Amino acid sequence: MRILLQILLIILLLSSCGNHEKKSIKNEISSNKGKTLMAIFAHPDDEIVISPILSKYQKEGVNIHLVIVTDGSNGVTPHANIPAGELLAKTRAEEALCVTKTLGINPPIFLKYTDGDLALKENINSLDDKIDSLFTSYKPNVVISFGPGGQYGHPDHRIVSNVVTEVFQRETSESLQNLLYYAYPKETSNKDISFKTNLAQWLNDNLKRTQKRFLTYRIPCDKDDLDLGHKASNCHKSQYTPDAIDDLLTIVAQSDSVLYFRPWNGSNEIKNNIFE
Repeated sequence: MRILLQILLIILLLSSCGNHEKKSIKNEISSNKGKTLMAIFAHPDDEIVISPILSKYQKEGVNIHLVIVTDGSNGVTPHANIPAGELLAKTRAEEALCVTKTLGINPPIFLKYTDGDLALKENINSLDDKIDSLFTSYKPNVVISFGPGGQYGHPDHRIVSNVVTEVFQRETSESLQNLLYYAYPKETSNKDISFKTNLAQWLNDNLKRTQKRFLTYRIPCDKDDLDLGHKASNCHKSQYTPDAIDDLLTIVAQSDSVLYFRPWNGSNEIKNNIFE
């Protein structure tokens, strides 16, 4: 009889823990509803790395804005055979709109700088003003961009990260609460993955990785989020073949479907919700 009572007690405790965990997740989702997330990247397609995150928080009722700084007009690829210039910029804008429609988020905000020209002094200064205006107009609670390494060192990525950080630390407030850098853990090298494409292999080899101890925002994504992120990323047909998208999403989901972020000002506390 005593053994039976002990078994029943264990079952009740496990059930109680499960219910508490479900209630906690439900409360977390409820608390995120109505908040605003702004993702700011240099090019149409840079959002691929956080596409599962955009899916996750859209389902939780978060208002999401994707800001694309350049027109991508110089992103020529052999498989698409679209020359640099206006036609390519138009194509990439349509692809970005396809992404936002697929994810169910707001249409992209295009700042329309010429791809590759962000290093010009006048562009850096005006970009500062435009980012400031976006923060004032849309009042995001959380902002996401690349970190100082610019994912793989791309100058446009690094400039956008720098300007976003400068404006954030000047304008941060009770509503503009957090800036997060998307990053890849240094401890995860993907050496055992056999990529289908040379592009993904090159990217994996050249990522500017961050020590995991600094990546204190660790956001889990479920299969539905990964699948929808994959579907949305397939919109970028001018930039990637289907095999390349498969490879890129493999890199994104490299650590048990957890995406990693570093808070701009550092933190030692592990979090699994970007709005904490």
